[in-house]
Amino acid sequence: MEELSRSEKKRRAKGVESLAAELVKLSPAEIAKLACDDLLKKDIADARHLKTGAHKRQIKYITKQLRDLNIEPLLDFLEARKGSKLKQNQDFHKLEHWRDDIISEAIQGSREAEHLGKSFDENWSSTVLERLKAELNNLDQQAIKIAAVKYVKSRKPAFGREIFRILKAAHEGQRFQTEK
Repeated sequence: MEELSRSEKKRRAKGVESLAAELVKLSPAEIAKLACDDLLKKDIADARHLKTGAHKRQIKYITKQLRDLNIEPLLDFLEARKGSKLKQNQDFHKLEHWRDDIISEAIQGSREAEHLGKSFDENWSSTVLERLKAELNNLDQQAIKIAAVKYVKSRKPAFGREIFRILKAAHEGQRFQTEK
């Protein structure tokens, strides 16, 4: 797996901090239902009564604790109870990242094919798509490869959007299957 850029690490940290801020706004009864340990629940409940600077420090502290946990259950809880958009935003950014990885790999494959004097077509091999196929069962790899080749040849953003739409459809299909 590739190294995350500094900007991406900051974006993810801000996402976790937003989660912590929303958790602090929950009522004591809702905090008790969270899928986390009692110590974290106590820290979240304590933050509700703090003022300005201390409140911000407590949110940062909760954020630090959340970085070491699987936050998916907490995001699901907030989405179900409060209609939170945090999980949707996280999923959107994940799809964007996947799209960018696919496009980067396609551009690199095109350069390698050109260097070897071969043509670059929709039969190029993709490690990113193989990795995603394990995560998204109903991913249409061939459609993504065709859109990626068209993007590489024309650089039209419409083909990047097409890759995103295919990824989103597969992600939503996977999510629908797991909710059944």
